[in-house]
Parts: sequence; C-alpha cells; structure tokens
Amino acid sequence: MRGLVSACAAALLFGCPVAFGSVTTMPGMKGHDGHFHLEVDGRPFFVLAAQMHNSSAWPGYLPFFWKAADALSVNTVQAPVYWETMEPAEGHYDFSMVDTLMTQARTHRKRLALLWFGTWKNGAGHYVPLWMKRDTKRFPRLRDADGRQLDGMSPFGSQTLEKDKQAFSALMGHLRKRDSVEHTVIMVQVENEPGLLGTVRDHGPEAEAAFRAPVPANLANGVRGTDWMGRFGNDAAEYFAAWSVSRYVNAVAAAGKAAYPLPFYVNVWLRYRGLTQPGVEYPSGGATVNVLDLWKRETPAIDVIGTDTYTGNFAEYQAGVLPYQRADNAPFLSESGITEENVRWTWDMLSRGALGASVFGVDDPGLHDAAIRLHGADNRLLTQAAPVLVPLAARGDVVSLIEEPGAPSPTRRLGNWIIKASYGAQWGQPDPSSAPIRDKPMGRAVVARLDETHFLVIGAASRIGLTTALHDTSLHEVRRVEQGEIDAQGAWHGTRIWNGDETDSGLNLPPEGVMLRVEVSP
Repeated sequence: MRGLVSACAAALLFGCPVAFGSVTTMPGMKGHDGHFHLEVDGRPFFVLAAQMHNSSAWPGYLPFFWKAADALSVNTVQAPVYWETMEPAEGHYDFSMVDTLMTQARTHRKRLALLWFGTWKNGAGHYVPLWMKRDTKRFPRLRDADGRQLDGMSPFGSQTLEKDKQAFSALMGHLRKRDSVEHTVIMVQVENEPGLLGTVRDHGPEAEAAFRAPVPANLANGVRGTDWMGRFGNDAAEYFAAWSVSRYVNAVAAAGKAAYPLPFYVNVWLRYRGLTQPGVEYPSGGATVNVLDLWKRETPAIDVIGTDTYTGNFAEYQAGVLPYQRADNAPFLSESGITEENVRWTWDMLSRGALGASVFGVDDPGLHDAAIRLHGADNRLLTQAAPVLVPLAARGDVVSLIEEPGAPSPTRRLGNWIIKASYGAQWGQPDPSSAPIRDKPMGRAVVARLDETHFLVIGAASRIGLTTALHDTSLHEVRRVEQGEIDAQGAWHGTRIWNGDETDSGLNLPPEGVMLRVEVSP
C-alpha cells in the first residue's frame, strides 16, 4: 500500500472514511468562483447519476431501473416526485412512494436526487393535481396572446403558488423527519425545466397588469418608472416571462429551504444549437443563457442552475454548458442522453470543477446495453478517484482530454508539463495535434497533478504523452508508471508497473479504462 499523496495532503483530500448512513452533517455546497462541489458525510462528492424515465417512479417499474443503475455503477439516482400523486386530495399528502424510493436507494447503496414535478414539467403542467386542473378559477391557466388557455399554469396564479409552496414544504419536512440521519437524499430539483410553451409570456389579466406596470427596481438598471418594453425592447416578453417564472420558483424553493435546507437546483431546457424561438423551440422564461443573469438575481434559494444537454457533439455540448460555469454558479450536467458518445461529457465535467453529470432514461430493458456497459466501466474508475479529483479541479490541477472527430487532438499544460493526447488510427504518429479520424469518438481521459512530481492519469481509448515544457529537458522524464486503484481510505494500491509496449510513445490507455500513478523527475 502506498499513499496517493503525502499523508497531510491525503487527509485534506479524503478526510476520514464515513459509513453510509452514519450521523454526520447534512449535505451541502462548498466552494467559490465557479468551482463548487457537494459535500456528503463530510467528504467531496461528485454526482455520478442516472435518471429514470418520467413515469417510472412506481413500485412495479422500479426493478428495471435498479438493474440499470447498478450496472451503471452510479453513486446517485434521480427520481421524480409527482405532485398529483403526493397530494391526491387538497391538503392530504401521501409520501409512500418517497419512502419506497429512499428504502430501495439505501438497499442499493445509492444517494437520491429527488425531482419535484410540481407546477412545471418541461414547460407544461402535466403533474399538477387533478383537483387543481379542474378548478381554473382558483388556479388559472396560462393564456396566449389570443386569450386561449394553454396546457400550463399561470405563473401569476397566487393560489397555485401557495399550494405548490405548501406541498413542497411538506415534502421537505418529511425528508427532514425520515432522512436527516441517513442523508439518502442529497439534493432536490425544484420543478422540471420550468417555463412557458405555446406563448412567449402569460397574457392572463394579472400578467397583463404586471406587464403594463413599471419594471421592478432591481431590473430597471437605474431608469426609474420604465416599463418592460422601454427596458428590454423586443426581448421584453421573454424577460418578463423569466422574471415571472424565476420569482415563482424561488418562492417554492424558499418555502422548502425553511423546512429542510438541502442543496436545490433547477434544470434548463437549453437555448442552443440554433434555437431562437421562446415558447416554441424551448420554454420561454426558463433559465436560458440570455436571461441567466436575471435568474441568478431572482433565485437566491436555488444553489445551482443545471443544464439538460442532449447532443453527441463536443462543441455543441460545450456551447450549452460553459456559459453556466460562472462565479455564482457551478456547471452541472443535470441530464444527458444515455449514449456511447456522451460518456465523454462526465470526464470533461469532472475536470472543470463541476457538481456532477447524469444520464437520462436508462431503464429501457435491452435498449442501451452497450452504453450502460461503457458508462458503468467509467463510473467504477471515477468513483474511486472523485474524492481526489474534486478538490484538485477546484484549484486548476485537473485537465480533460476529449476526442472529437474533425477537431485537433487536445494538448493541455499542468505546471512544467505538457499533456498530449492521440486517438485511434493516430497511435504512433509523431504529431498528436492532427484531427482524430474515427467515426465514433470514444477517447477520454483526465490528468491530475497531485504534486510537483506525481500525476494521476485516468482514461480509456487514448494515448497520453507527458513532455516537459522546460528548455532543459535532459533531466526531466517520466520515471515510473504504476497501474492501480484507490481504496475508500484514499490509499493507493499498485497492481503492476508499466513499461515497454505500454509506455512506448506515451501511455496507452485501453478501451476498458485504467488508472495510473505517474512519477516524473522534478
């Protein structure tokens, strides 16, 4: 056994091992300046998550999901809580499904991120209780510019908001009562892709009055008495929708925080890949990039705004995610497709100090077997390494190397060392900067600088080279490459030393993935 880093550093990186379900401080957010992470049971926690299909949170369907989640080796599962079944009659709550989810998650040794399907699910009101849907006078519907009722609730329905606050607060109070010791539930999503579909803004009577009134002082940019058109011009309707939806969501979140202050997040149906029509191509008023500043100002009870990213293209993925890495927001891939190509996104998120990454809709028997095997192998590697990588990423000592057809193979720098990658048919070629040529991009790796003379290299289907950036190269070399694993206490266990074919022209990371501890000269 050998410590991964010095004893002092290991203590800082890992802390003391904590058994699942022990009495510790509750989960919380740590960090600053765009590098935030969860701490669960006193340790850094990178969310490796799987989300079930929308209608799978029922006892008869859960076995399909747990089989997939176990094969994926995730540490967290995302499961919906349906308002319509949790409050089947006004003021009467049924938490039996929530308790089932917690019990089964503990059995499978997974954490839970609960998804509150309340007023909004994908810009609509599908999960609002039936007794609310039937009473459109007390609980007004969203209206378009022609006054037609749409499949959604008005964000100006004061009684709708009050009922959502009461129900969500009741849910959080139940979690405090049933889970404040075990901490099975580590975070909660407030609503689901909130926003408006079928119209850019609400045109109900309360909304019309608010749109004609002066813009709230904190949005007026110093211009007193201005209206929405005067402040935002042609974008006034979308900004008005963002203001109305964000303040509604924050009120629900604040009520829940008062009952039990777990970390809360909102997920976003992104405005990217050429989407330009709010209310048609994406829900108007959600936390899209063009109104992100407004959302961050209006939602102090929301800890993180996450991104739902469904693409296999690296440039599109980054265009969706990178604007959400800000001094006041951690990047979080709250949903992505369960595909083989998307396996790369987790590695990139881990390198940039993100909260975590998730794949959606994993419980289709036999449909995603190849992708599940690939994601599962990666998660088994990253689960070991995450407690080390999370704090290192926060200080800029982790880089990712992601293969993308047509894009130059990546080159990164850590201290005095340059990290280069090559992929597929490029192996053995002298210039790893040319574009990868494989049709299916699978190469992915992270490299972390542990200290001045040690690196951790983790990845698959890649060749990784370390060369010095110093002018004098005579004494600067890779001295030792050791394959191994990290145990729960943060100790490194070497299984073999690499040399010869495994290290010629770089470190040849096999398709099934590997973890290496590399020693270099100072």
